[in-house]
Amino acid sequence: MRRFSFCLQLFLIFILCTLHVAEGTTQSRKQLEEERLKIIEQIEQTTQNLEATKSNKKATLNDLKAIENQIKSRKQLIANIQEQIKNADRAIATNDVKIDSLNKDLLQLDNQYKQLAKNMYLREMASNKWAYIFSASSVNDAFLRWRYSKQYEEFASKKTNQFTTLRSNINSKTNSIIEEKKYVEVLLIDEKNNYKQLEKDLKKKDEILVQLQKEESTLRKNLTQQKRNRERLNKEIEKIILAELSKAKKKRSESSNSAASASIRKKNLLWPAQGYVSGKFGNQQHPTLKNVKINNNGIDITCKKSASVTVVADGIVIGITEIPGYDNMVIVQHGEYYSVYSKLAKVDVKKQAKLKAGQTLGRLDNSPAPELHFEFWHGKKKLNPQQWLK
Repeated sequence: MRRFSFCLQLFLIFILCTLHVAEGTTQSRKQLEEERLKIIEQIEQTTQNLEATKSNKKATLNDLKAIENQIKSRKQLIANIQEQIKNADRAIATNDVKIDSLNKDLLQLDNQYKQLAKNMYLREMASNKWAYIFSASSVNDAFLRWRYSKQYEEFASKKTNQFTTLRSNINSKTNSIIEEKKYVEVLLIDEKNNYKQLEKDLKKKDEILVQLQKEESTLRKNLTQQKRNRERLNKEIEKIILAELSKAKKKRSESSNSAASASIRKKNLLWPAQGYVSGKFGNQQHPTLKNVKINNNGIDITCKKSASVTVVADGIVIGITEIPGYDNMVIVQHGEYYSVYSKLAKVDVKKQAKLKAGQTLGRLDNSPAPELHFEFWHGKKKLNPQQWLK
């Protein structure tokens, strides 16, 4: 009897542990759903940017970047939904195993209860419980029989209720997962339909490429001018940072910046603006010009018109200037690190202003798809901003 009770307790512990695992699956599904919503938000913004430039007869590199980003986001979205369906399938299969095991245990419990009744009958004590009790040879024996019968009935009833409750919970969880799977499958069908629509964008991309290739001479001229502007920007950034490094060395105030530097960690900085990365860090192949590479000291983030730009971490404004091709530029010092924000149409801060993470620096212009150029430096070294932003 004790051995049987111990086995049942172990089984109940197993069921509760597996239910806890199911909760972990729910969290994973929640994370995927949050990711899906973020991708949808990116797609909506890219779509708005494409619609805003639709009236322009001439295709631009920004149009090409927007469509390429749209394609990438769509593929990520479909992959995300497919992963959610896989998770749902795994959870349903796990719950099916649990239910099957639980049914077998209930059957075993039922058989044991029937076996007890059969044994009592064979002893000619099965007419009723009281006949079995009163047939005892002594009062003490009758009391033991009564207590034994009562304990077993309570035990069987309690365990049956527990198992029934657990099976009901698992059935409920399975039904909710099935409903969620149906919901996700509907989303997948919808996204596949959207992906068919995206094929039109792919054709549009080819058309843009053809058009841009025809304007190769103009693109090369623009590229030369952009290179000059980029060099001016880089020189101005270096000048301001070197001046700050020189001041720090003279005043020996590096220790005062240690707290600000310590708070700067990879994947910990706030994004300076809401949008999508339309220009990556480092050397990149030009999208249309063969054997031409573009060196980007930071990243470009395409945003909504008049989008606000915010500081990525606590810091002090050490430079505000205007650069041809990059409009207004703001540099913020974070101890040994420096964040650079350019192409601002409006600046809302002043030099030496102390800023808190997330505080507004300024705004981009009201063109359909303005770009923020963002750089991140450690001393005189340029870093890849995407490795530091959340």
